[in-house]
Amino acid sequence: MPLLIVFLFLTQPALAVAPGLIGPLQALLQMLPQMFAALAAVLGSLLTNSYLRLLARKHLKFLVFLGILLLSAVAALIYSARDRRLPVLATPSATPAPTTQSWVSFRGSLDGGGGGALNGQPLPANPPTRWIHTDKDNAQYLSSPVAVNGRCYVGASLFQASNSLGAIECFDAIEGKLLWRALTRHPVFSSPVVADGRVYCGEGLHEDNDCKLYCLDAQTGQQLFSVQTHGHVEAAPTIVGEKVLFSAGGEGFYCVRADTGKLLWRSACGHSDSSAAVAGGRVYLGTAYGDNAVVCLDLESGKKIWSVAQDLPVWGHAAVAGETVFVGLGNGTFGTSDPHPRGAVVALGGTNGKIVWRRELPDSVNTSLLLSQDRVLLGCRDGFVYSLSQKDGQIVWKAPCGVPMLSSLVLQDKTLLAAGGDGHLHALDLDTGREFWRYLISDVPCEASPMLNGSHLFLGCGSFLECLGP
Repeated sequence: MPLLIVFLFLTQPALAVAPGLIGPLQALLQMLPQMFAALAAVLGSLLTNSYLRLLARKHLKFLVFLGILLLSAVAALIYSARDRRLPVLATPSATPAPTTQSWVSFRGSLDGGGGGALNGQPLPANPPTRWIHTDKDNAQYLSSPVAVNGRCYVGASLFQASNSLGAIECFDAIEGKLLWRALTRHPVFSSPVVADGRVYCGEGLHEDNDCKLYCLDAQTGQQLFSVQTHGHVEAAPTIVGEKVLFSAGGEGFYCVRADTGKLLWRSACGHSDSSAAVAGGRVYLGTAYGDNAVVCLDLESGKKIWSVAQDLPVWGHAAVAGETVFVGLGNGTFGTSDPHPRGAVVALGGTNGKIVWRRELPDSVNTSLLLSQDRVLLGCRDGFVYSLSQKDGQIVWKAPCGVPMLSSLVLQDKTLLAAGGDGHLHALDLDTGREFWRYLISDVPCEASPMLNGSHLFLGCGSFLECLGP
C-alpha cells in the first residue's frame, strides 16, 4: 500500500502556471509536504524487511546525522522564503500633497481608449534621463507607472528562488526618491489608479490565488482597506465616481465602494484579467482561459446585458467610441506566443454585441487599444504597431517596433510613443507611421506601458523604473 501511494503521488499531473514566473525552489517548497509523505511511505515499506531493520539499527548514528542534515536544509529553504523586506511609510506633512490630478483607468480615460498622457507636451528626440531607480532586491517593474500630483506610483514584483512577493511603491516624480513602499503578499502586475487622495492597485499573477485589491493613502502609503478575492487581480482597476471596478481571474468581475471597499456586486462572467471600459452606464470587458468572450454588464447592478463568444482569448482591454466597442484577441499570452499564433481586433455594437467587423492579425493583441479620431492604434506580439480604420478595420499603416510588442501606446499630439520589444522608445507619426526618432532605453523588451505627464515620460523596463524628460 505505501508503494501504491508513492506511485499515485509521482503520477499526479503538474499544475499549469505562467511560464518563467515560478522558480524551481518555489516549486520544491510547494511540493515538500507530498515529498515527505512519499519518503515516509517508502521507509515504511522498506523497514518491513527484517534485514533492512537490522541494517538501519547498525547505522543508526549515520541515519540520524543524515536526517538532521536534511531537516536543516529544509529549514534553510523555509527561512529563505520568509519576507524580510521592510515597508516604508511616509510621515504625513503639515501640507498634504495636492490631489488635483487623478488617473481613473489603465490608460487614463473611462472609455478605455486613452493615450496614456496627462497634460502631454512634446518629448524631444533622444530625451534626457531625469532619474533611474533600481531596486536593491532586483525587483521587476511589470506594472505601468502612474505619475500625478508630483508623485509616481507603480507596482513591483520580486521573483526569488524560493518565493515571489510584491509591493506598491511611491516616488517623487521629479527627483526619483522613494517616498513609501507598501508590501503585498504576491507580485504586482496590476497598474495603480489614483483619485481623491487614494491609490488602488491589485496583486497576483495567473498562478496566484486569494489575492487582494488594496486601497492606500496616496500621501503616506498607509492601507485604508483591502478587498479579499479567491482569484488574482492582474489588471488595473477602474474608478467610476464612488465605485471601483476590477477583474479577479476565475472569480469574474467585482464592483466595490471606493471609500470603504464594501461589495456592491460581483459578476461570475468568466475568467477575466482585463481592465474595464465604461460608457453609457455599461461596463465592457474581455474573458479568456476557455471563457473567451466580450461581455457587457450594467454598471449599477452588474447584470449581464450581453455576452458574445469569441474563438480566441480576449486579452486586450476594451475601448469604446460612440456606440462601437473595440477589443483585441489572441492565442498567445503575455509571456509567450502560441506555436501557431493568431490574433485579431473585433468591433462590436455597444448595445447588442453584434459584430461590426473583424481584422485578423499575425499574433496576439495583448495591449490596450488607443482610439484617436477615426483610428484604432495598437501593438501586436508580431512586433508591429498597427493603425486601423475605426469604420471597417482596414490597415492604414503598420510600423516595426520589435518583437514582442506588449506595451500600450502613448499619444502626444500627432506623435505616438511606443516602448518596443527591441528595447527602444519609438516616436511615430500618427498619420503615416513614419518613424521620427528612436531612443535605446533597455537591453530587454519593454513590457510595462509608459505614462506621460507634462514633458516627463515614466516607464518600467525589467529591473529599473525610469523618468525621461528635461
